[in-house]
Amino acid sequence: MLTRTLCRPGPWLVVAFLAGAFGLERWVDSIGGPDALVERFGLLAPAVMVAIQAALSAAPFPSELFALVSSATYGWLAGSVMTWAGWTIGSMIQYALARRGAADVDLDERVAKLPAWLRRLPVTHPVFLVCVRWLPMGFHLANLAAGARRVPAKRQLWIAALGSIPGAVMWAGIGAGVSLL
Repeated sequence: MLTRTLCRPGPWLVVAFLAGAFGLERWVDSIGGPDALVERFGLLAPAVMVAIQAALSAAPFPSELFALVSSATYGWLAGSVMTWAGWTIGSMIQYALARRGAADVDLDERVAKLPAWLRRLPVTHPVFLVCVRWLPMGFHLANLAAGARRVPAKRQLWIAALGSIPGAVMWAGIGAGVSLL
């Protein structure tokens, strides 16, 4: 069964994305971190920072540093918007990877093996998908569950956009506060 799964494109797509995100994280670190991006890219820095934050938030790498730097550099409002955009785009990337990966696996068979209480969780319900984002690592769980359970893309987009607001505002507030010190 493992060999059959590895012959499909879904797992390799996930591996390629994670390797690319790791390389991106290493590159940002090698040029001096997010602060160096602002100096290097000038007016394009916000777009570059949002793109990098989206890729890192979709992978298991911390993207909060970009939230802090963007708000410390551009202010609370712009930092909130940049963080929100990066996290929403990252949610959609993670959702798409999970949706593609789940196409290669018999998910119903695997869900049937879960404990009854876990099978009863309403993982496709919007309230569940919004609220679970506020738990530690919940952002990833919500995106992966939505993709694997084939939640419609439009629903996932508005859920990701809504669910990313509180964290984006909080991290931007911390970054803007740090810049005042």
